[in-house]
Amino acid sequence: MRAVRLVMVNSVVLVLLALALEAGARLVLWRSPQPALEQGAFGYNRGGYGDLLPNLNSLETIYALRPYRLVTNSVGLRNTEELNDDPAVTRILAVGDSFTYGFYVHNEEAYPARLQEVLEQTRPGRYQVLNAGVPGYTLADELAYLKEKGLALAPDLVVLGFYTNDIFDYMPAMRQYFAREVLLATAALAPTEGPLARSLRQHSALYNGLLLLRGHLSAAQIAQQISQVTPTVPGLEQAYHDITFLKPQAAEHQGYWQAYARDLREMAALLAERDVPLVLVAFPDLNQFPQEGGMPAGPQAFLQQLASELGIAYLDMLPIFREAGDIQSLYLMYHDRDKPVNASAPDAAVQPYTGDGHLSMYGHLVTARALAAVIAGLE
Repeated sequence: MRAVRLVMVNSVVLVLLALALEAGARLVLWRSPQPALEQGAFGYNRGGYGDLLPNLNSLETIYALRPYRLVTNSVGLRNTEELNDDPAVTRILAVGDSFTYGFYVHNEEAYPARLQEVLEQTRPGRYQVLNAGVPGYTLADELAYLKEKGLALAPDLVVLGFYTNDIFDYMPAMRQYFAREVLLATAALAPTEGPLARSLRQHSALYNGLLLLRGHLSAAQIAQQISQVTPTVPGLEQAYHDITFLKPQAAEHQGYWQAYARDLREMAALLAERDVPLVLVAFPDLNQFPQEGGMPAGPQAFLQQLASELGIAYLDMLPIFREAGDIQSLYLMYHDRDKPVNASAPDAAVQPYTGDGHLSMYGHLVTARALAAVIAGLE
């Protein structure tokens, strides 16, 4: 009996202590929990059908001047809607890097969402385009993703996005930083939230205080992990220019081009076995955009030859972009008339532009319209 009373007293003391801590937290720490949740929510996921954390609805501010809304569905794809299992719906799977993912644009502005929108203008409710793009991926990662997860989605068509750094990303230093296994290794550090945790976050200041503490610890862990694999490569930009545009035939660079060709052949064969069409869409570097003084179109010629050899559809966005607009409208760039220019540099034609080299909302829309025309020709 005495033991029972002792347990009851201890329980009351613990409850009172918790209430006191909650009251103190409300006075000192309480603030609207949602903004804290929305910062830095991007993360990776080993489960599901996509490689992103599921059920995200966050404001991403990796580049403070261009915050964007990131939404993922319950299987970790960058889609606002869940999988549509209607057999009458054509399922299109878009794989690629940050150009497919849609850096600095909202979900509905990235080209996979726009592609679904354009396709459904003629056949409403008959398409679903799934966005499996992940920033930093190159073809080796996209092939691994298809084998592990993408094919399980039973796509009716696959769109493969190519950006000119995909060849450069085969460099060992870049693989150490951006390889799929390296990125997925951070998945264990990313917190997940169930119904109980969500309720506590919404109603308990003490719980939010603990979240803040855990957030600081997790951020430190991730920063430590990234610091171990971040490449220190002098002349990285020059290496990119040499490998991709200026010296692609150099013996020390040929291995990267051959690796891309090998992986594309494997992906094409993998999909052909399942009778799944593949569309390869190539996004140009903005350094290629100027008609005069721009970087050569070697990557596009390389892809054209490969696509012809493999019998896959190929869409080169360089001539389409040149016809549709300019650097300032298609990319997240602006012209800075006061920026110094080195006239002898290979990228002198675009040095007056400042900003980020990813596609603008308009660039994604132009891509979606061009892709829709290609897909219509395959049906």
